[in-house]
Amino acid sequence: MNTGAAAEQLVHRELVWLVCGIGLAVLPHCTRLPVWIPLLHYCLTLSRLRIPVRWAQQQAVTLTTLRQLAMVAALIGVYSHYGTLAGRDAGVALLVVLSGFKVLESRTPRDFYIGCFLGYFLGITNFLYTQTIPTALFMCLVISIITACLVTRNDTGKQLSIPARLRLSGALLLQALPIMLVLFLLFPRVPGPLWGLPRDANTGRTGLDDEMAPGSVSQLILSDAVAFRAKFSGLTPEPDQLYWRGPVLWFSDGRKWTTGRGQSGRDPAPMNSYGTPLRYEITMEPTGKHWLFPLEMPAYIPEDSYLSADFQLKTKLPLRERNRYTLISYTNFRIGTDHPAELQRALQLPAGKHKKTLELARTWRQESNTPGQIIDRTLQWFSREKFYYTLTPPLIGGDSVDEFLFSTRQGFCEHYASAFVTLMRAAGIPARVVTGYLGGELNPVGDYLIVRQRDAHAWAEVWLGEEGWRRIDPTAAVSPARISEGIESALPDSIIDIPLGLENNVIARDLWQRFNNIRDAINYRWNEWVVGYGHRRQIQFLGQFGMGEADWRGMTVGLMAATAVIVLCIAVRLFGQRSTSADPAGRAYDQFCNKLARQGMVRHLSEGPVDFARRVSISRADLDQDVNRITSLYVDIRYGSQAHGLKSLQQQIRKFRAGYKHQ
Repeated sequence: MNTGAAAEQLVHRELVWLVCGIGLAVLPHCTRLPVWIPLLHYCLTLSRLRIPVRWAQQQAVTLTTLRQLAMVAALIGVYSHYGTLAGRDAGVALLVVLSGFKVLESRTPRDFYIGCFLGYFLGITNFLYTQTIPTALFMCLVISIITACLVTRNDTGKQLSIPARLRLSGALLLQALPIMLVLFLLFPRVPGPLWGLPRDANTGRTGLDDEMAPGSVSQLILSDAVAFRAKFSGLTPEPDQLYWRGPVLWFSDGRKWTTGRGQSGRDPAPMNSYGTPLRYEITMEPTGKHWLFPLEMPAYIPEDSYLSADFQLKTKLPLRERNRYTLISYTNFRIGTDHPAELQRALQLPAGKHKKTLELARTWRQESNTPGQIIDRTLQWFSREKFYYTLTPPLIGGDSVDEFLFSTRQGFCEHYASAFVTLMRAAGIPARVVTGYLGGELNPVGDYLIVRQRDAHAWAEVWLGEEGWRRIDPTAAVSPARISEGIESALPDSIIDIPLGLENNVIARDLWQRFNNIRDAINYRWNEWVVGYGHRRQIQFLGQFGMGEADWRGMTVGLMAATAVIVLCIAVRLFGQRSTSADPAGRAYDQFCNKLARQGMVRHLSEGPVDFARRVSISRADLDQDVNRITSLYVDIRYGSQAHGLKSLQQQIRKFRAGYKHQ
């Protein structure tokens, strides 16, 4: 018998399980961290399996010194790469490194348990990067392996095979599943992510910003990331009506357009709406920014958002988690303004820039009678002259507008929107740039639209007096297909997400598209009910049971009651397993096992009578004959044909004494 945990040493098979469990938890981080960090971790953990225990004890001082020096060097390496030891990326890198050193120094059961807990936490850190279904399934595997580590540690008799350990680990996790579901549904959710958002959690995310320069929108065309999903209550509008409004840009320095300041503090301008309202629900991906993207023009907005004077829809807090909100919009509308200063801002031009453009605009103004004629002439010029819509326009140097209009004539939507607004302002027509998204991909499986980053778009709005602000999309004059059919029709297949070799195979492309639709529909539901189950979603769910947002007392009572019911069910099952058998032979054998258990020889739940007898005979040779005789008789009665031996079995068990040893 062990004299204490401190004197007990880990065996090789326990270390193998620990190394495998933590190694699996670290595996997804290999693509996110500098290559030397996971490499160092695996070198440390694998070397622990190769170090002889006796040699390690002899060289304990030297190994401890080397380990401490290596740890300091690793910490310096993490700091030099990230510039900090805080934040998501640096914190995960630090945890990966330190977990490797912890496994390297593991000697006692205490070290083993700490290593298992580190493995659990390392698995959870993967959800800081992605919360997809494959990630969740892989983390279930990781948790199962680490739980199997604990099973291995407590299998002192080495009775369980590897499949048996994994089955027992899975059974333990399934038993914990009800409690997990109760905690998931009822545990209070605070708005925003747990522990506050790390400062580097939004790095690497693509999306529209509050400024636009040549190439800023076209670079998003390479991104297949989802911006948001929209589900309409009725029919989905035509593609040329799907203008999702985002940042409105007023000021230009000759190359870059920005939103400017002073627009968000006022109420929105008056709007007249016509036709049938469209009710729809948007599931917005986290961006770390304030913009929402309603269908032009919104008439009803969510409670925690507001409309600026130029109809930018913003949230009060940055979008740091997935959000769902309901909107009502009109595609036929007229918006005006009651602020003369707004029209003056819409005529701003940078000093000393765009000389050729200004001269052309003045000429058109002199030759035209109305602003409408100037607009038509500009669009006809784009259409008739050799202007091209392309993803890869040539680089533009100093004066971006002049070079585009009079030299390269190749550009993406931001080039045409910028040039058009500049021409309008130069002709005395107030104008502004609007950025957002155009179109979307209909998923027939879930009957919703998928708007991706590649659907990013820029267009213009001009002021036409009594008509108010009118949307003008100059890209339509150059590439009508982009407006009426979506971005896929205007770009080559090499840009769209189509596997190599399927470009010309219509059937294969159709099957691939169906597969993507099913996959996205599954992800949509996963995001809606699992990943998106935040504070707002929880309040909606609990509201169905009469619990309001501030009803923390009812939530606590419900949580405690549900947990108590689950624990009671588990206790009843456990007591049921420990209760005596229904048949007389089983009850007699239970008495026999209880006598052995009082001497420290407890039969495992997964252990058969013969295996149990073999283990008892090894540890108590003095009981070998009695134990094997009773076991053989019980097996013959229970599983054979010797039912008449029941009385003999009961007599032998009554006479059996396990509390002594032969000398």
